[in-house]
Amino acid sequence: MYTRDLSANVPLYGQEQCCWCGAASGQMIRNGYPNAADRLFYTQLDVWNTIQTFNSASPADAGWCTDPFGLRDCLQSLANPAGVHWVVFSGASRDWVLFQMLYWMNTREYPSAVLINEGEHWVVIVGFTTDVEPLAGTSPVLQSIIIHDPEPHNVGTDTLMSGAQWFSGPWNGAIRFAGTWLGQYAAVVEPPTERGSVKAEIVDRIGDRLLSPEEALKYARRWIAELRLAENPRYRLLRHEEVEALEPALVREELLDAEGKEVAHYYIVPFGFRHDLRECGARAVRVAVLVNAYTGNFEEVTAFGRPMRFLSRGEALNVVAGAMHVDRREIEQAQAALMFVHSDITHVRTMPFWRVMVADRVVYVDQLGKLYGKLLPSLAGD
Repeated sequence: MYTRDLSANVPLYGQEQCCWCGAASGQMIRNGYPNAADRLFYTQLDVWNTIQTFNSASPADAGWCTDPFGLRDCLQSLANPAGVHWVVFSGASRDWVLFQMLYWMNTREYPSAVLINEGEHWVVIVGFTTDVEPLAGTSPVLQSIIIHDPEPHNVGTDTLMSGAQWFSGPWNGAIRFAGTWLGQYAAVVEPPTERGSVKAEIVDRIGDRLLSPEEALKYARRWIAELRLAENPRYRLLRHEEVEALEPALVREELLDAEGKEVAHYYIVPFGFRHDLRECGARAVRVAVLVNAYTGNFEEVTAFGRPMRFLSRGEALNVVAGAMHVDRREIEQAQAALMFVHSDITHVRTMPFWRVMVADRVVYVDQLGKLYGKLLPSLAGD
């Protein structure tokens, strides 16, 4: 196994506005250079305004919040030391684009920005593990990847994801927005082209029998031990004697156009300090392990930028009852389940939302208690 982990150099920032994932990613990268003397802090507003001056001027690319050209040229303009050269790697081959990221991260030790979820969202890649070192002419197999995601807003998440989950989730579709990058994968990297590609194991995320919450917890504990997650500085609190698991949460995962199709399920197994309570007595969550709900396979581990709490079913129903101006008891029997769809609500699998059906009406409630009347796709580079 070969590992490169740059996360200690790269700060985690949550995006401050709904369209600022590119700005937050640029902010993280510019303050995450390998040489500490070269790191500079810019406000997200400064980064956002700079991106807007460099976004593609082509009418075909109208509508992007942050496009690859805008982020590339923004980074290049932010008082760089000599020899720093940011480029866009884009193409129809996701294996080739990923190899460019990993090869140059390994060589130059700069984090890379990448568009995920078919071009909807920017995240920063800060580390990876492959079976062999990504050198020119090699075809390494991705074992895991580490992401700094600017969602949730003003918080951010640090996630270690299996290679299989990366390829079946965030990196499972080319950019769907019309214009320069339609049908391509895109990343902003520091810097030229080398031959090679990166592959990953493909796993089946559909099954016949869902695990019980107790089984999911056993698998989560198994992966914490086997992957030595508690030895990682980001997740070391998992070994603290005051940290314990909260109730695992089953989440339905699908795409916006998945109606009528089989869908994947996963469990979120949250961990927090025993006496760390938030509003309404809810336990605060510091770290969450995600496992496949059919096989127990490891999918992700996420550390939040600050302690979070998960909204209960009852709290979600309170939000819906308040919006509908009815007594909560009138909708107590409503269908309510946690689900995840990368959309304008969230791009973070550790922050799913409640889908609530009252009579023939469906609404959605996110983990912050915000109500949505429908599921909408994100804007490009949102």
